[in-house]
This record gives sequence, C-alpha cells and structure tokens, in this order.
Amino acid sequence: MNILVLGGDGFIGSHLVDRVFAPGHNVTVFDRFQDNVSKNLEHLRGKIRFFSGEFADRDQLAKALEKQDVVYHFICATNPASSWDDPLSEIEKNLRNSVRFFELAAACGVKKVVFPSSGGTIYGRQYGSIKEDALPNPFNPYGITKLTTEYFLNYFRERTGMAGDVYRIGNAYGPRQPMERPQGVIAVWMGKILDGQEIQVYGDRETLRDYVYVEDTTFLMTHSTRDTNSSVVYNLGTGRGVSILDLFDIFRTVIDEPFKYKIHPRRTFDNTSVVLDSSKLTSFFPGFKFQRLEDKVRDTWLFVKERHGRRRASLSPNR
Repeated sequence: MNILVLGGDGFIGSHLVDRVFAPGHNVTVFDRFQDNVSKNLEHLRGKIRFFSGEFADRDQLAKALEKQDVVYHFICATNPASSWDDPLSEIEKNLRNSVRFFELAAACGVKKVVFPSSGGTIYGRQYGSIKEDALPNPFNPYGITKLTTEYFLNYFRERTGMAGDVYRIGNAYGPRQPMERPQGVIAVWMGKILDGQEIQVYGDRETLRDYVYVEDTTFLMTHSTRDTNSSVVYNLGTGRGVSILDLFDIFRTVIDEPFKYKIHPRRTFDNTSVVLDSSKLTSFFPGFKFQRLEDKVRDTWLFVKERHGRRRASLSPNR
C-alpha cells in the first residue's frame, strides 16, 4: 500500500511513519524540510520518500499525492492558545488549506484521507466519559476549525467517494514532542526544566485531561490502513481522566532534579474536563491496553535528557 504522511516529520506524524513503515508499506513524507531530515526520521533515510514543500503550494502537494492510496493529514499551523486571540488564522492557515488539500487528494485518486481531530476541544464543556455520538460543542476557534474540517472531509466523501477516517485524539504526549510550543504540557514542562526556567501550572484538581502516549496513538491509527473504503469517526484516548495537579504530582516523582514552579487558575480557553471513551476503536485490537502514564512520563523524560542534553543552568529548589 502507498501511504503519504503530511507533516510526517512532526511529533505524532513521525511516530506514525515508523508504524506504517514497519509492515512494509511504501511510505512518503511531505513536510517543510530545510537542509536535512530532522532527527525524527534520520533512521529512515534512504528507506522512504521525502518531499519538502509548503502545504499551501498546490503543485508541490500534487507531486507527493501521485499514486497514493491513504494519506494521513497531520499538518496544523496553530494551537488552542494561539487561536483564542487570532481566530481568523484558523480559517486562513488550517481550514482553507485543508479543504484545498481534500479537493486535490480526491482529484489525484486518493482512496482515503485520515484526519487527526481534537478530542480535547471539539466536545466542549462535557463531563464523564465521552463517546463519539456526544454532541460536539467547541467553544474555541481551534476546536471549531477541527470540527468544521471533519465536516468538509465528510462532504468530499459524499461528493467524490473518497473515504475519510477521523480520530478525535486526547492529549498526546511522548518523545519528539516540541518543547518550545504552548501545547503539550508535559513537553512544555520538560523544556522549561532543561532551560532552568520556572514551570507554569494552570488548573486544579477538577481540570481533567485524557493523556495518551504517542506510540499507543499511532498504533491505533494504523487501523485506517485495514480498509480503504470505510469512513468512521473514532475517539482516541485512555478513558482515564487526570487533573493537571495530579499530573504535576506524577511529574515531580519522575523528574530527578529540583525545579521551580508556580500554580495558576485555569485559563479561559482551557476546557474543564476531557475524558474519551475509545472502546469503539480498541474493540478492533483484542487484548490492547494503554500504557501507564506514570511509566511513559518517565520514559519521555529519559528521552528528552538523552536527545537535548543539559541546557539548564543551576537553580535552587522550590518545592
């Protein structure tokens, strides 16, 4: 099978590339590479195809789409925090380009597009374990755009016959997650520690998130390669709600050095509770179990220290 991964040099995308390459698929990656492939995919140099280009460039994208069966679309130019103060950027940078991509993919004969949506934002303020049939009610531009993109993918399925799977992912974390962006609290905290900066903790014991390890995420997303004709919406989370302060407690037991921190109230654009019921998806993987948050935060910290070294200056503890 020919598989294209848009944004395949990024956090989740690069792990997905590893997953789909292993069974012997023909894998192509489209991303904004500079001089060389980054560390994320260096181990696959010479084994997969690379296209460097801009997502908005129709000609560059069309070359990568030639003869592709399944395309995973991981390109996203914003995050919940940035979209809150600049809603138009969601339309201009994400929605417009995604719709153009769907149209081009259908014209190029792609059988299926796989879209990673946001389980953390599209359902809005709901409580308990959320299933896929819950009424979406996003309140920030990031979630609104994710949901609208889902609807456009469904439109192209109706119009062209191109299939489309959607994965509403919880809070993914793990190795290779960027530490400099305001998204992905575990990675952000680790980056602050390496730089000797103070960690900012926003939330309380009631602010629940569903943290899902990136390798579990991409393993489950390979389900889309089993049937190129199906079009299904799946939740992708562990079903375990962890408060931001409980996560911070786990974090403090894992980090093997002192660090500074400050605790703040929950921010306006933050959702209150996100816990996802993924039983529809996991039913296709008998015996599958999500990996423990406590174990994988520790593994992520070991990876971060090995890759990025000690960037931090010495500081006195504040616990």
